[in-house]
Amino acid sequence: MDQELDELFSLLMDEEQLLPIEELSALSDLDTRQLDRFSSCWQSLSPLRRRTLLATLGQQADEHVELLFDNINLLGLDDPDPNIRKIAIGNLWESTDPSLLASFLTTFNEDSSMEVRTAAADALGRFVLLAELEDASLEESNQIVDDLLETVRVGASSELHCACIKSLGFSSREDAQAIISDAYLSENEDLLQSALVAMGRSANPVWRPEILQELDHPSPRIRAESARAAGELELHDAALPLVDLLKDVSDEVIHVAIWSLGQIGGDVARTAISEIQASAPDTETIKKADEALEHLAFLEGTPDLLFFDSDDPAEDAVD
Repeated sequence: MDQELDELFSLLMDEEQLLPIEELSALSDLDTRQLDRFSSCWQSLSPLRRRTLLATLGQQADEHVELLFDNINLLGLDDPDPNIRKIAIGNLWESTDPSLLASFLTTFNEDSSMEVRTAAADALGRFVLLAELEDASLEESNQIVDDLLETVRVGASSELHCACIKSLGFSSREDAQAIISDAYLSENEDLLQSALVAMGRSANPVWRPEILQELDHPSPRIRAESARAAGELELHDAALPLVDLLKDVSDEVIHVAIWSLGQIGGDVARTAISEIQASAPDTETIKKADEALEHLAFLEGTPDLLFFDSDDPAEDAVD
């Protein structure tokens, strides 16, 4: 293993060569001694090489769930290059390391880059969610929400403001819900979209009227976000409006509507998804319909739906 790593480090430091993607799995779950040796290699790389390597490791981890590069991503959190810090935060999105909370809070409040602070605001939402799910606040959970709220109140940049609102969606605190309501009522489309994201994350049906109202918004991205929120909250009275969105001019809206109908379930949803599976002219829409039907099959205990043969969609339609 040591020789394999030495050879890999040499390849990484030869910046005239492309990254040896097939060999990067050797960097997964490095022990303390191996990480120390990698750190020396890391420091010798140019910022561009470090950015490329970290982004590639993130892609590899997404494609191969058995690979774990958290130790390397932690190195990236303190990198002088803000782009690398941003990538590292994104790569650590699913990490369960509790020490990340303090690091993300510090980055959110103090980093010199607004893009990095925005990435940290996104990441903090997961810790708010964990506190809500555990029904026992993490020691710092109120601090997270307080910091997110304060950043909104003092007038953050547009992207940071929106990221804070989205993360506040995971909080059940009334002051967080008030901020979401203010964003919804604003005349700013970015804030409206962020409010809808937050509503979908809230698990709170109190937002039902707002979500239903925006399903026919003139903007495709607002229609898509309200459709997603309807699915996340499993709003059954959104089923018929979502069926109407299956004829939308935007492919994104159509695909989100299919997903949401799969979350909501019921006869109306199943029939509509089956019909679009049989008639859709493109493979991506058919794939989305297949996935939604599989989800319905899982929820409703009807495994026969899993065996649709999309090669002959006409035979797959449900009457």
